[in-house]
Amino acid sequence: MKILLYDFLNSYIQHDLLYFLEKMGHTCVNVKYLEDVDKYQDEAFEARMEQDLRDSTFDLVFTTNFWPVVSKICNKHDLKYISWFFDSPPNLPTADYMDNPCNYIFFFAQADYQEYKTMGLTNVYYMPLAVNRARLSRIVTDHRKYDAEIAFVGRLYESILPDIKAHMTEHQKGYIDAVCEAQRLIYGAYIIDEMITENFAQDVRDQYRSLSDKAIQLSRKEITWAMASYVTRIERFSLLRLLGEKHQVKLYTHSLSDEEKSLLKGVEFCGPVDYLTQMPQVFEASKISLCPVLKANKSGIPLRALDVMGCGGFLLSSFQPELAEYFENGKECVMYGSLEEAIELADYYLEHEQERKDIARAGLIKIERDFRYEDRLGQIMEIAGF
Repeated sequence: MKILLYDFLNSYIQHDLLYFLEKMGHTCVNVKYLEDVDKYQDEAFEARMEQDLRDSTFDLVFTTNFWPVVSKICNKHDLKYISWFFDSPPNLPTADYMDNPCNYIFFFAQADYQEYKTMGLTNVYYMPLAVNRARLSRIVTDHRKYDAEIAFVGRLYESILPDIKAHMTEHQKGYIDAVCEAQRLIYGAYIIDEMITENFAQDVRDQYRSLSDKAIQLSRKEITWAMASYVTRIERFSLLRLLGEKHQVKLYTHSLSDEEKSLLKGVEFCGPVDYLTQMPQVFEASKISLCPVLKANKSGIPLRALDVMGCGGFLLSSFQPELAEYFENGKECVMYGSLEEAIELADYYLEHEQERKDIARAGLIKIERDFRYEDRLGQIMEIAGF
C-alpha cells in the first residue's frame, strides 16, 4: 500500500510512525511541511496537496492530529484519511470536516474520543499512543552530561489569562480565580469545562463589547484554554521551585525570562533537548523524571509519560485516569495527588534506590508488552479497512 504522510511542524511521533509503517511493508512518501497552515482554509497547502496527488497514486493519507484542510482534499478525491492525535485537548475550534466519510480519526485520550462521539460522529476511535523501544534501546547515554536527581523536560506554558481578566468585571474575575484555584487542587478530574459555561463566556463578551466595539470576542474554548494553561503553569513552577529547594533539579525547556529564572533559583536551566537523540538520555540518566500533566488533558496518558518509561526511567506523574488504568501506581510508575505528596514521594524514592529501580524496570516491561507501534498501527489499519 502507498501512503502519503504530512509532517506538520515536526510532529514528535512522525519518525517512529514512518519507520513502522515502512516496516509493515507499506511504501511511504513523507512530506515535511514547515510553513504555518490554516487548519481549515489554506490555498497554498491545498495546491501543494493537489499536486502531490497528481504526481502519484496513493491508497491512504496519514497525519498526526486531525487537519480539516487535509480531510477536505481527501474527501474530494475519495481517498481514505487516517489521523492519530498525540495532543490533548485537540486544537480545533470547530468540528468542521470531521464528519467527512473519508476520515478515520483516532484519539489517544478516552475523554476526547467520548466528547466527539457524543457529537454524533461515527468515524472516531480510541487509540493510546505507542513507544519505539528498539530505537530508544540503541541510544548511548552520556551520564556525565545528563545525570540528575530530578529532571523535567517540557513547556512551562504561557497564558493570556491575566491579560483577558484585566477587562472583566470584578465578579467575573473572582469567579475565574475561584475555578482556577479549585482546579489547581484537583488531580484526575477537569472541572474548568463544566464551570465555564457558554452563558458565562457570553457575559464576558458582553462586558468587552461594553468597553469597545472593537474588543476581541473570546470563545468559551479560548477562555477555558487560557485558564487550563495558567493553572498548569502555576503547578509546574511551584513543583520545580519546591523540589529545587531540596534536590538537584534540571529543567530542559526553551528560553526563560530573567523573572521566570528568579522564581526557580534552585533549578538548573539546561535549555531544550532534541526529542529523538537527547531527551531519551535525560530520562535514562535521571533518577526521577517529572510529568505534571497539562490540566486540559482530561484523561489520556501523555506521550511524555510513555517516553520516560520507554527509556527505562522512573516516572513521577500527576494523577491521570488512563495512566492509573494501564499502569499500577507504586509498582510501574508513581502518581501524586497534590504538590505536597509530590515532594514527599520525590524525597522517598531518592532515598530508596532499589524500589525506584524496580518500579522503573516494571514500567519498562509494561511498555514493551502493551505499547508497541506494531500493535497500535495494526489495529488502526484494520479499523480503516486495510
